[in-house]
Amino acid sequence: MKQWLSKDVQAHTYPFLVTVYTEKIGWASAGVASEMAALLSESTASHEFIERISRNKGWDENKSKAIYIAEMQPDNDNVKKGKFGEVLHGAILEQFCGMAVACHRYRHSPDPNVSPPGLDIIALVPHDSGDGERIVYVETKIRLSADSGALVTALEQLAKTQSARRPPSLKSTMHVLSDANSPLFERVLRATDDEALDPHYRIGVIFEAEHWSDSQLQQIVNKRVIQLMDLGVDVVKIRSLGCLIKESYAKVGEV
Repeated sequence: MKQWLSKDVQAHTYPFLVTVYTEKIGWASAGVASEMAALLSESTASHEFIERISRNKGWDENKSKAIYIAEMQPDNDNVKKGKFGEVLHGAILEQFCGMAVACHRYRHSPDPNVSPPGLDIIALVPHDSGDGERIVYVETKIRLSADSGALVTALEQLAKTQSARRPPSLKSTMHVLSDANSPLFERVLRATDDEALDPHYRIGVIFEAEHWSDSQLQQIVNKRVIQLMDLGVDVVKIRSLGCLIKESYAKVGEV
C-alpha cells in the first residue's frame, strides 16, 4: 500500500483530523489488484482455516480456496463494493496508522451477499500517551459516482455508536475473539474497561478520484456531534476504482 498511496495529514484545516490518500502511481503498476485479492481472501477465511480444511479433506490448498474463499465472495454489486471498501480501509489503517483490526467480520457472515450488521471495523490504536491502546469505531463508505451525502451518512451512523459507548458490534467481536482464543481479546477488553474507555471514531470515504469534493468535509464541520467525539476522516481517492474492484475480485481464486 505504501508504494501505491501517498498520505497527507491535514491536521489544522478542520476541527477533526483529516488524512487524504492519493495514488503515487497507478494501481495496475503497483500490483494492487493482487494485493487486494489476497486481503479479500484473508477477510473471508484465515490461512489456518484453509490449511486445516486441506489436511482433513486431503485436498490441495487451491481446491480449499476455491470452495471456501472464491465461492464465498459476494455476487451482489453493492455488497462487493462494501466489502472491498472495508478491507481496503482496514489495510490503510493498519499499514499507515499503526492500528490493529480486531475482527474480519465477513468471515462470520452466514450469507456472502448480505452485509453483516453493525460497525464496519473495530480496531485498536496505541494511546498517544504511549500507555495502552484505545478502541476505534470505524464506518467506511465507497462510491464510484458523485454522492454529496456519503460523509454525513457515515457520521450519523457513528453518532449512534457514540451514544452507546459500547455498541452491540463490540460484544459480538469480543465473542468471536474469545472463541478463537485470540490474544486480541485481552487487548480489546483492556481498551474497553470503564477507566480506559476513550473511543476514537474514524470515517473512511473511498471515492473514484474525479467524484470527490472537499465540500463534503465542510458539510460536517458544524455538526454538533463532532464536538462530542474524537473524530478522524480518511479520504481515499482512486482513479478507475470500479476497474480495481473488478480485477481484485477476479484474482481472488488465484491466491
